[in-house]
Amino acid sequence: MKKFIARAAALLAAAVMTVSAAVSCSSKDDETLKLKDMPYGGEYRKVLPEEYDTPIGVDRDPRFVTEAECAKIADYFYAISEKKPEYLEKALHPDFLKYTLESSGFASTQEFLDKEYDLIKEYTGTDYSFDFVLIDGMENANGKEFEVYDQHLESAMPGVKAKNKKCLMVNCTYVKKENNNGGTYSLKERLGDYVYLCVYTIDGEPYVIY
Repeated sequence: MKKFIARAAALLAAAVMTVSAAVSCSSKDDETLKLKDMPYGGEYRKVLPEEYDTPIGVDRDPRFVTEAECAKIADYFYAISEKKPEYLEKALHPDFLKYTLESSGFASTQEFLDKEYDLIKEYTGTDYSFDFVLIDGMENANGKEFEVYDQHLESAMPGVKAKNKKCLMVNCTYVKKENNNGGTYSLKERLGDYVYLCVYTIDGEPYVIY
């Protein structure tokens, strides 16, 4: 009798474990399905300098923005706040950078960066260093907003075929270069809106387009 009770108890325990496992798996499947169907922002994951080749950290929804794209965006903002041409040359396609300089009347990449830095300084009111990039959203890939960027690309590189075109809503945090009290500030708060920045894949590599 005791053996029968012990065996019945064991079978009951096994049944409970099986049901629990099934419910657990079902729950995980539901979570995966829900995440798959969620729009941008359903999850966030950081790309950090110590883990990837990027000068500053980037936070984004990894379902929509790749690590390689994050690196180019980080290069772009780092180039501006630190006035380092070599980072802008990594972020932009060489032909697009050449077109940007020529069409804007700049003699060099350094002159362009100095001007960009000063434009943003008008909003920050202080010398600044970007320390983190936040990609908070992504525009509809079929939207009309891409027409302007497509025109810029066509002017710079006639006939080029770009893939995986993304228009991203970007915010940056920055610290003051002088009289730094340890505070971190939001560029979006100073500008009153996101920076809308595109990343186009050309010949298998992402580049910033604006």
